[in-house]
Amino acid sequence: MNYIGRKYSLLDFLETEILKRIPKTCKVFFDVFAGTGVVGWHFKQRGFRVVANDIQYYAYCLNRALVCVNRLPGFVRLSSNPRRPAAERLNAVLESLNRLPGQEGFVFNHYCQGGQSASGRMYFSDDNGRRCDAIRSTIETWWIQEKLSRSEYYYLLACLIDAMDRVANTASVYAAYLKHIKKSARKALWLTPLPIVHSSERHRVHNRDGLRLVSRVPCDVLYMDPPYNHRQYCTNYHVLETIAQNDSPKIYGVTGLRPYEDQKSAFSLKRQALGALDTMVAKARARFVFLSYNSEGIIGKETILDTLFKYGSVDLVTRDYGRFRADVDRENRVYKADRVEEYLFCLQKHG
Repeated sequence: MNYIGRKYSLLDFLETEILKRIPKTCKVFFDVFAGTGVVGWHFKQRGFRVVANDIQYYAYCLNRALVCVNRLPGFVRLSSNPRRPAAERLNAVLESLNRLPGQEGFVFNHYCQGGQSASGRMYFSDDNGRRCDAIRSTIETWWIQEKLSRSEYYYLLACLIDAMDRVANTASVYAAYLKHIKKSARKALWLTPLPIVHSSERHRVHNRDGLRLVSRVPCDVLYMDPPYNHRQYCTNYHVLETIAQNDSPKIYGVTGLRPYEDQKSAFSLKRQALGALDTMVAKARARFVFLSYNSEGIIGKETILDTLFKYGSVDLVTRDYGRFRADVDRENRVYKADRVEEYLFCLQKHG
C-alpha cells in the first residue's frame, strides 16, 4: 500500500540504527502505531517477539495477518481434502473467493458510481465493488458458521483489504476519488496470498488508542511512528475501515465519510501533539524508545529533543527521504519539495 508515513523503504535504515543501540538481550519489540504492519513484520523476521497496535481496524486486520500468523493458514474446515499441502488449500480458498459472482452490497451501493446511494462516488469500478461485497459477505458467513479459525478469518480480511487498495480509484488516499476510472482501477479485484514469516514466538496485536495502551505493555523496545501532521488516518482511509468493519455505517458528505471521532489522533492536532508525545514517553514501559518523525512535522526537532532529554540519553539520526505524495501539484495544492529529512530519535530511558 502507498500509505502515509509508510516505512517500507526505510526498513534497512531502521534496523541498522535500532540494532546497534540495543543489547542482544532485547527481545520484545512494541510497534505502537503499526499502520500496515511492515515494521513489525520486519522485526519479526529478525527474531523479536512483536507487539503491534493501531487504532484503525483495517490496520489491526493487516497486522493480525503479518505479525500474528506464524505459519501458512490451513483452512482445514473449508477443505474437501485436509491432507493436501497447506499452500494448495490456501490457494483453493482464495480461488473460490475470486470466482464468486458479484453482489450489490454496501461497497457497491455507496462507493461505486452505479450504486443506488453513491452520489457519483467512484472509489472503485462497479464490477470491483460488487466483487468486494460478495467476498466480504462470504468471509463473514464462513466466520459465523465457524468454518474459519480466528487467524484464518483475519488473514482473509487482510488479503481483501490489500487487494481492494490495489484497485482503488484514488491518488493513494481515500480523502477523495478520481473523476474517471484509472487504468489500475479497471483491473479485476483479485486476492493473492500475503507473505508469512514463520516464527516460534507468540506475537500480539491490539486495536487500541496507543496513549491508553502504552503503560500496559512491558517491552524492551518501543517504536513510535505517530502521525506527523494534520492528516487523520481515520478520514484518509475511511473506505478501507468500512470494508474491514463490515458495519454498514451511516456515512455522509461528498466522500462518504464514516463517523470517526473515537479514532482521531492527538498527534495530528497542533495543540495536543507535544503533550501526547510527552505522555507516551513518560508512560512507556520500555528500556529504549525510538521515534520516527520528519522535518515537516507539527512538532519541531529541537522541541522533541528537549522533551526526550527529560527521560534519558538521546541521539538523533537523519536521512534524506522522498515525500509522500497523494496527488500531483495543482493550482491550489503545491508541495514544498520532493524530499524531506527523516528523523529517528533514539532514547535510552533512565533507570
